[in-house]
Amino acid sequence: MCGIAGAICLNHPLSEAPEKINIDALNKRGPDDRGIYKNEHVLLGHRRLSIIDLNTGHQPMLSQDGSVVIVFNGEIYNFKELRKALIASGHHFSTSSDTEVIIHGYQQYGIQDLLNKLEGMFAFALYDKKQNKCYIARDKFGEKPLYYGNNGAVLYFSSELKALVESIKSKALSIEAINLFLTLSYIPAPYSIYANVFKLPAANYLELHADGRVELKTYFDLQNSLGNGAGIKDYSDAKSQLKELVYKSVEARMIADVPIGAFLSGGIDSSIISSVMAEIHSQPINTFSIGFNEPSYDESKRAQLISRHIKSNHEVFFLDFKDAFQMLDEITEYFDEPFGDSSALPSYFVSRMAAEHVKVVLTGDAADELFGGYEKYLAPHYSQRYQKIPRPLKAGFEGLVKMIPHTRFTNATLRKVKKVISNSELDAFNLHYSLMSLGFSDTERRKLLKQGYLFNAKEIVQAVYDGYSHSANTMDKGFYTDLKFVLEGDMLTKVDRMCMINSLEARVPFLDSSIVEFAFQLPVDFKIQGTDKKRILKDTFKYLLPPETLKFSKKGFGVPVNLWMRNELKSELKKYTSPSFIEKQSIFDVDFVNRVVTEHMNGLQNHTAKLWNLFIFQKWYTRNILTN
Repeated sequence: MCGIAGAICLNHPLSEAPEKINIDALNKRGPDDRGIYKNEHVLLGHRRLSIIDLNTGHQPMLSQDGSVVIVFNGEIYNFKELRKALIASGHHFSTSSDTEVIIHGYQQYGIQDLLNKLEGMFAFALYDKKQNKCYIARDKFGEKPLYYGNNGAVLYFSSELKALVESIKSKALSIEAINLFLTLSYIPAPYSIYANVFKLPAANYLELHADGRVELKTYFDLQNSLGNGAGIKDYSDAKSQLKELVYKSVEARMIADVPIGAFLSGGIDSSIISSVMAEIHSQPINTFSIGFNEPSYDESKRAQLISRHIKSNHEVFFLDFKDAFQMLDEITEYFDEPFGDSSALPSYFVSRMAAEHVKVVLTGDAADELFGGYEKYLAPHYSQRYQKIPRPLKAGFEGLVKMIPHTRFTNATLRKVKKVISNSELDAFNLHYSLMSLGFSDTERRKLLKQGYLFNAKEIVQAVYDGYSHSANTMDKGFYTDLKFVLEGDMLTKVDRMCMINSLEARVPFLDSSIVEFAFQLPVDFKIQGTDKKRILKDTFKYLLPPETLKFSKKGFGVPVNLWMRNELKSELKKYTSPSFIEKQSIFDVDFVNRVVTEHMNGLQNHTAKLWNLFIFQKWYTRNILTN
């Protein structure tokens, strides 16, 4: 795992770039080494976290004839197979690193075919001196980040916003990003919080030409890779295939020249990954989990149960919420743009603990999106059942629900009941979009934002949902949409940043392209049957796990932000939502903000997620716009 940054201007001499690109801002991503390549057209910078080929993997790396230069962040899991094929084709290697495989692969296959052959997580910039071309690429599912933006004729890029933000003239905010963040709680690609800076979408690359043209190209499309086949029909065969694919993926991601471990939350996904690792590895593996003093948040006993079962070397960090609160500023700042997933806080602490013992961890991420693990996937089931209740009974029940106040004891259940009621009349897309919208709904956002800041966020999501044509099943469309938005924009971003702030590499076995393609060929009832989520995953790997783990309900990495906003954060929230602050900022409607705050503080409504997003945005705005 590393950090990369650079500046490119192929049709003019590059003059000002060295002063405007801050490679050392990426030092947490790569504390082990630093390197820069510069000529009159490109500046390529690299910070290295050494994982494979510790002694000869220095970057930027040049081809043997010096005509190709690369800076690379990530890991290629099939690099040994590719290397073997390239040697058979006459290539000679001077290192054992996966970076050199990319250089030779480019020379042998060209950029498009090379990218399709790579199995891994990556972002890289490759400069071809002979053709005076440059390519900037990102992996198939968006595990590794890549930002870019233009300042005149110069294109700047970086693993993180912090390294290139000074290179962009305008700090104008992206209206699209503001709307998407306030609704989704994160900013999905291709947007960033700045109007002139973009995230390179997963499975895409930029091709920079000698005449200054820049083209954005897609090299991998999941739907095309699925073809026109009938899918997988036999459940027993599907379980056998899944077992083989997961074992192969885990084994490939255990390759490292440094100590490795696994995050073990106690949930089904990380338990499967840890158990498979323990089966493969001859020595006890290292596992890490977070514990909470508050029982309603704690899963540490579940993790310890799995650890004892697989005989791992297990470490638990018991998080006092006061510790998390004290780290709030540093953690939110590291994202460089508003990010509203509060589970980043415990993720930071478990990453910090793991980094004291290992340099690489495997995680259970992506299983929810691929195999139907989120509670929201049961919403159609509950909506259909609620619709069957006679209207007079529903009217009486809904009136009663409105009378119940939001307290710490009623919040969770009341929120779910209100969701079922409000969603029961929605069509499939609007139901899914409503459940994706953890923050402000479209109606609320139109009241929250001033006219010049409004944007239709829904159409961005609907284009992806409607664009999935491989299956007519609306659940499949939902899985695909979450793969594109929730996984890439939220989950992978959170894991990458919280691991990188601690100089720790995270690998995601469930995101092997063979597993992703397999999952999208399964019938929906292989994944969800009635209210049984992740059915095939549990049935396939139940032989590895203690029986009781299959019945555990999902808790997640929650933190008590609602409690904080009523206590420790109350004065700061009051400042950020005060009429004077809001009026001076001139983005939000004063009256609507006041209404949301008042309703929440008086227990009339639970606006925790909405206020948290607003709080995070205001915190970011104060630090990055007002102070600059």
